[in-house]
Amino acid sequence: MTYFTKKTFRFLEDIKLNNNRDWFVENKPRYEAARKELKKFADDLMDRLALFDESLRDAETPYIFRIYRDARYSKGIPYKTNLAVFFLKGGRPAMCERAGYYLHLQPDNSFFGGGAYRPTAKWLSAIRDEIVSNPKKLKKIIHHPDFEKYYCLVDAKLKTAPRGFAKDHPEIELLRYKSFAGFHPLSDAQVLGEDFLEDLAQAFRALYPLNNWLNQIALRV
Repeated sequence: MTYFTKKTFRFLEDIKLNNNRDWFVENKPRYEAARKELKKFADDLMDRLALFDESLRDAETPYIFRIYRDARYSKGIPYKTNLAVFFLKGGRPAMCERAGYYLHLQPDNSFFGGGAYRPTAKWLSAIRDEIVSNPKKLKKIIHHPDFEKYYCLVDAKLKTAPRGFAKDHPEIELLRYKSFAGFHPLSDAQVLGEDFLEDLAQAFRALYPLNNWLNQIALRV
């Protein structure tokens, strides 16, 4: 089944070139149509994710990000040029406190992923403590063939050891990570394809062990 049409990508291309209120008001029906496609896809994908991630079975509906940019940082560009949705227990308030699944749609720059991106200081500290206690668990997850088929950890690391850890700690490379998240690029053709829902569900299944490990830690914070 095809969920997304080329009209959605055309709208996102056009808003990039016409990022102003007058144009958006005139073209708002196009935005609503694109958002409707995303909502249908997100609701159906949520059902697939709940089959292997029990935390989503009683979770809120998927969180679809608003297209309106924060006025404090918009710099005269009031609208985002992408659509995005996040799946996690707790919804938007839990974004920095729990691991979830993320989909970003943007012409020539779509991607999916998840994990703990920029976790809170307490959560990050607990993750590092868990690595010290049992490094084999995380290594087994991120080096599993299913995970490596789609992801590698986001390469954002401290230049040196985190406070409280020796520079020559045997797990220093893992301890230097500032996020424990992975992302995978998507082509426009993949998003528009008939198998996109099932393909993405399979990719997110490969991410589940990392999310589950991270969320078990989050529950203890």
